[in-house]
Amino acid sequence: MSLDTLSPQTIARRAAAEAAVALVESGMTLGLGTGDTAAHAIRAIAARQLSGLRCVATSSRSAVLARELGLPLFELDDIAPPTEAGGRPPIDLTIDGTDEVDAQLQLIKGGGGALLFEKLVAQASRRMVVIADEDKVVARIGDKRALPIEIVSFGARHTLQRIVSHPMVSNAVVRTAGTEPFRTDSGHLIVDASLAPGGSAIELHRSLKLLLGVVETGLFCHEASLVFIGSQNGTVRTLVR
Repeated sequence: MSLDTLSPQTIARRAAAEAAVALVESGMTLGLGTGDTAAHAIRAIAARQLSGLRCVATSSRSAVLARELGLPLFELDDIAPPTEAGGRPPIDLTIDGTDEVDAQLQLIKGGGGALLFEKLVAQASRRMVVIADEDKVVARIGDKRALPIEIVSFGARHTLQRIVSHPMVSNAVVRTAGTEPFRTDSGHLIVDASLAPGGSAIELHRSLKLLLGVVETGLFCHEASLVFIGSQNGTVRTLVR
């Protein structure tokens, strides 16, 4: 497909994805992210036809695409964890998108509802590389997007009230898919929380995790080491931790 027929957003996302996929080598164990931008990376990985790859998908959506493209898929538990504390993570590289990224490489993820699996794979990786277009870069986390928070469905109204009462949350709602609550691949619910100005993303994550009923937050404060930002003209710039 000619670049002339692609939208500016697609050009930017594809450029970022191709820059990240250039880091992939034969024999690697890869984490495959979730979302429209991550899908560009999955297609680019398949197009390179490298040998000996092992891929771990972060969602059923990404797994379906990877299978269609012939990439070898494994469950996370098929990949042996380190045998001792501080051991070498088993996944060589994870490539994933983001909903927001700031100058400190702090992320908001979970727009596609895969934040729990994405974080599990990211933390089992030696390196997490993030791909995005310029629209995802923010001065402060929460400037443009609500923060996804994964919660258990039992007692969800009570958990929602705990989240709404948090001093750094200005509003929160349970995500829906049509007329029904949105369900993650784990069967959980997602709460989308608007953040009040100020405060530390790290402290927000820690305090939300202490709330009963909260499974995980979409704050990725330490996982990313490198971000490729694609522009509408196809050029790419990098943010490095």
